[in-house]
Amino acid sequence: MNSATVHEITETKDSVKHTISLVPMDHCSTIWNQVRVHFVEAIERSNGRWSLEHLLASFVSGQYQLWIAYNEDKTINGALATQIVGYPCKANLAMHFIGGTGFDDWYPDLLKEISIFAKESGCSGLEGVARKGFWKWLKDDGFTKEVPFYEKELSDV
Repeated sequence: MNSATVHEITETKDSVKHTISLVPMDHCSTIWNQVRVHFVEAIERSNGRWSLEHLLASFVSGQYQLWIAYNEDKTINGALATQIVGYPCKANLAMHFIGGTGFDDWYPDLLKEISIFAKESGCSGLEGVARKGFWKWLKDDGFTKEVPFYEKELSDV
């Protein structure tokens, strides 16, 4: 895995300055109590596929990457879980879980940083599954809607 990335970004609207950082996997447990709150809603939307404990284990093992956006007071305002996914003909960086406050203040810079990381890691693109409302951010950043996602519980079978 690439070494940690720490980039300070320029001031955004409301004069809030954030730093975007890829957390080294051996530090994920240390900051987990500050970060986990940002993943609660996304994990709940996984329909039982994931738990917060499993997500932390994926960070600690290096299977997933933990990205954070924090302000000048070192308050973590956002977090993202990514994974490099290898396919037979290419690799993409998958954005699996994201959450936080003041999203508009740090999301564009987070997207820029993960794009650089993805390219340096040999990925051809970014991908993700998101709720419908998330499209308002993705549509202006070069993403396309490719396929719908289907799901059926088999409890009635």
